[in-house]
Amino acid sequence: MKRRTIVANTANSITTSSLFETERREIEKVTEGLTARAFNFLHDEVLPRNKDNAMIICNYIQSMRQELNLSDGYREDIIMLLGNHSMFLRKSFKEATRENILSFLGSFRKPETSDPLHKWIGTYNTYRCLCTPICTSRRWSPYERHLARYYAYII
Repeated sequence: MKRRTIVANTANSITTSSLFETERREIEKVTEGLTARAFNFLHDEVLPRNKDNAMIICNYIQSMRQELNLSDGYREDIIMLLGNHSMFLRKSFKEATRENILSFLGSFRKPETSDPLHKWIGTYNTYRCLCTPICTSRRWSPYERHLARYYAYII
């Protein structure tokens, strides 16, 4: 009886790991040539919390690579931006609202006492600028179209 349970658990763990094998390969393709930080962030942080958002990010980066000659730094910045936003939302990009975007960008604001030189504005503007291509591109797959709708209120 115990042996049967062990075999069943082994089969379940193999099935579970093979489910994420496809996603791991997609993330490897997207992060090829980048630092391990980008792969680890997308695979270890974003994927377990929201598989749909991780795949949306992968599809977005792949379509951007086909249309544009993205630098490695820009690609990594986009991955980090969208990954951080996914973790901030704690829900699918498809369910996000304008208030969610503004709340995410507002999370970079700091009070005058903790940031008298207003360095938070640079981070805010960088993230806002990284969102601009998401809003202005018109030739996207269905995965990216809802990202465009999602970020459309920022610009």
